[in-house]
Amino acid sequence: MEDFESFKASRIRMDPSSRQMTEHQWKQSYAANQSARERVGAGSGSEGKVIKRKKSKSTNSSDLKSSLRASQQLGAFSDLNNLRQVVRQQSAYSDLRLIIDILAWVSIAVFILIAVVSMFFNTSAAGAIISLLWAGIQIIGVVVARLLVHVLVDIPDIALHQSLEKSTAQPVVS
Repeated sequence: MEDFESFKASRIRMDPSSRQMTEHQWKQSYAANQSARERVGAGSGSEGKVIKRKKSKSTNSSDLKSSLRASQQLGAFSDLNNLRQVVRQQSAYSDLRLIIDILAWVSIAVFILIAVVSMFFNTSAAGAIISLLWAGIQIIGVVVARLLVHVLVDIPDIALHQSLEKSTAQPVVS
């Protein structure tokens, strides 16, 4: 379990505005954090609990290792997902993201429309199937391009977020 002081320090690093919280608010926040950790099972002993549960079901050590690995991977995935959500909430490029999404959906609709129209004008079944496959490839290309552009837009936001974290983590010496 994380003690109160380390919880307070990590919370101030993440959210500098929390410095203005009263002692009562800090205690409430700490209690809520602890109850959430117990409920979700994300406390420091959660991996041990998973291992104990697995031992009672099976004594196979490979099951224990794979469950521990899976829980660590899930934690890493949720950390990345949380980082992405935080960065996108604080992003200066939310309007650019909206434009990218709209353009992607419009181009997908145009490719579908083109495929449907070309199916009506193709007299052979092979030509219709080829136009459908080509439309599918184009749609996959649009989706991949949309995801890559979102990644490119995220790069400056993540760099800014990391530099802000480093600057708040290091105390100013005067």
